[in-house]
Amino acid sequence: MRSLLFLLSLALALPSIALAAVFLILGHGISAGSLLGFFAALLEIAVWLLPWGLLAGAVALITLILGGFSARWRWLASACVGVLVIGSSVVVLMLASERFSLEQLAFFVPAAMSAALGIGLAISEWSQRNSSP
Repeated sequence: MRSLLFLLSLALALPSIALAAVFLILGHGISAGSLLGFFAALLEIAVWLLPWGLLAGAVALITLILGGFSARWRWLASACVGVLVIGSSVVVLMLASERFSLEQLAFFVPAAMSAALGIGLAISEWSQRNSSP
């Protein structure tokens, strides 16, 4: 049951993490200042992402999933999901716009649920692990 809660937390976290990554990539491209610089920056990121970034992301995701299925490491994997969601929400809030509207709240509800599940699961796993002799 705890593994399913972990997977639910991770599934709810993925859209928030993906949006934060897109905002960071576009922010890097926009900071170039010109249209040619924008495309050059995006091409530079794509050239880096194709051989290494996607591989590292896939390995990190698989490691996170395997950690969630292990009773020994579930607390750490759950804490990582919680930290990732909180960090991605901060990135989205900082870079998205200056004004927060109620329409944007619908996007943050799954992220908040994911953070609550991840941190709650990490705390319960940690306390259960430390209370048993």
